[in-house]
Amino acid sequence: MKNIRKISVFLLRAAGVCALCAALLAGWYLLENREVTREAKFLFAGTKEDADCSILLSGDTCVVIDTGEEEDAPHILELLKDNKVEKINCLILTHPDKDHIGGASYLLDQIPVVQVLAPYFEGEKPLYQELLARLEEKRIPVETMPRDRLFTYGDLDIRVFPPEKFHYNKSNDYSLAVLVKHGDIHLFYAGDAEKERLGELLKLDLPAIDVYKTAHHGRNSKRGVELIEALKPEYAVVTAQEPENEIREAFKENGTQVYTTVNRDVVFVSDGAGIWPVLKE
Repeated sequence: MKNIRKISVFLLRAAGVCALCAALLAGWYLLENREVTREAKFLFAGTKEDADCSILLSGDTCVVIDTGEEEDAPHILELLKDNKVEKINCLILTHPDKDHIGGASYLLDQIPVVQVLAPYFEGEKPLYQELLARLEEKRIPVETMPRDRLFTYGDLDIRVFPPEKFHYNKSNDYSLAVLVKHGDIHLFYAGDAEKERLGELLKLDLPAIDVYKTAHHGRNSKRGVELIEALKPEYAVVTAQEPENEIREAFKENGTQVYTTVNRDVVFVSDGAGIWPVLKE
């Protein structure tokens, strides 16, 4: 009888250990193979002139890439409020030109910002220096990166690629590039990258892109055409009235559907398996 009890206790303990191991393995599998269960929304704010602002929404998190011109800021705030955004978890300033950072000070006064990512830049840009002073005054951390880094917000994996060098002749070539992954969907934001920075982006091992925020407002560029050929985007957003001829032809050759943002918002929704534009009436 004692032997039977010992065997029973042993079997119960073994079963408990097996159950614990199974639970741990199941948890590990779910973490490694997490499925996107929430839709994500990607907004490209309509601006009065050639300028950039993108809003990325996933769950209760919000990432903003650039803030347009100063005159665009009230509309950007309206978009944030319409989408019930209470704070910006991360503000990415791709480079220090006013058509990308002009609305930042206004937004800082209207909505909390947790973190700012920006390129290393020591050139003379008074508006940028003023903005950095405001951020320091508000004790909002500003991070510059010597190498690419991965950030996760909601169901979005966001990899930020800084420029390879510390000094460029053109401020546009300081542009941070941003790759966003939502399940199987990829978006790529190229800032205002010009010849030198585009050459760096062409060296990246990037996946096929579903939505491409076109470099430098769709201005003509041989390397800009090469990047389109490499990315093969299904959709492209041009932050201008329209892309210039060479870029427009490159999109046409690739079969890319192109949207522009002067005086109109462009919105995409992703479920992690597909992405589609949402057209306003």
